Amino acid sequence: MMNKLKELPFNSYHPTYEFLAFYRIFFSLFLLWAGIGDNSWIHSIPNSAMHPPISLLSFIDVIPSEAFFVVCRYVMYLGLLMILIGYKPRIFAIIYMIVYVLNNNYAYSFGKVNHDFIYTLPILIMSFSPWNRTYSFFPEPEKETDGSAKSWPLFMISLIFSFGMFTAGFSKILGGWLNTDIQSTLIFFSQYRYIIGWNDFLSDFYDGIHSKMFWEVLDYCTVFFETIFIIAFLSPKFFRTMLLITVFFHLNVLLMLNISFMFSIGLYALFIPAYLFPVSFRTKMKNIFITIFNPSYKRVALISVFVYLSILGIFNINAVGFILNEFFSFVAFSQNSMPLIMLGGACILALYLFVQSLRKID
Repeated sequence: MMNKLKELPFNSYHPTYEFLAFYRIFFSLFLLWAGIGDNSWIHSIPNSAMHPPISLLSFIDVIPSEAFFVVCRYVMYLGLLMILIGYKPRIFAIIYMIVYVLNNNYAYSFGKVNHDFIYTLPILIMSFSPWNRTYSFFPEPEKETDGSAKSWPLFMISLIFSFGMFTAGFSKILGGWLNTDIQSTLIFFSQYRYIIGWNDFLSDFYDGIHSKMFWEVLDYCTVFFETIFIIAFLSPKFFRTMLLITVFFHLNVLLMLNISFMFSIGLYALFIPAYLFPVSFRTKMKNIFITIFNPSYKRVALISVFVYLSILGIFNINAVGFILNEFFSFVAFSQNSMPLIMLGGACILALYLFVQSLRKID
């Protein structure tokens, strides 16, 4: 039993070099689309207002100049672009995360601490996988590729995510979500609808439900769903099934509370079982990536990075974010439809892969 647990991190997942490279490209583009916030506003806040969470900033009470935050923003963009083209992605992933944590620590010193860190974490952990072996302008030589590192980064992320979900459910238990005298989901729904004013999508529908049993069942289902993650990481198949349920959970939260978990998709995509896609589709995608990420175009890739940063500096335009946002604004059918399109599309894809997995078993 102990030997199986020791081998679990290295035997759980078996991604191909092609899938790891695809994820490097996808996730760096995903973070570029999400964009990097401009925290230069922080320099105008008085030092006395700084109350950082427990971190390195706990020992610092001086707020840097505006130039510091501007440089941090450009360094993070540079890191993502270098990861995208495959130029020393491990080094630039580490640099990106150091600057990200430092930059956000300052932002979190004056208000709410967000949990978006968990959705950025793959950029660091996956940098220790062989995700630069192919589909790269600067591919990692075969002799330097650590093939044994294919699995453990995915396992590590599944472990961290599972523990995070479990703590969310456990805190709900401690907070009284299972108390039948109150319906916590209904309380949150009412707060977001009537106090914050988020009442799009199916808010009117849920507002018309007055059944105490309905809201109590939602409380219990939410707690059970989140706490069961404590064992989900032990089995890749079970973990992927739980991610399928998670996508539906996020979609329901969006429809009910108008809270978007759209950027969680970047993390969930890491666990896509690519082997379930048709062979013809995988072959076409492989040929496209090989054609684009041709090592012969190294100079073009580096020049493109320079041009990208120049456009960002001169016009303050994040090209990837601008293009994708324009696309979504074109296909959007309402003001807040982008998260619905993303999560709805993720649900359809997850269902398709789930059905494919059942066919494989048959």
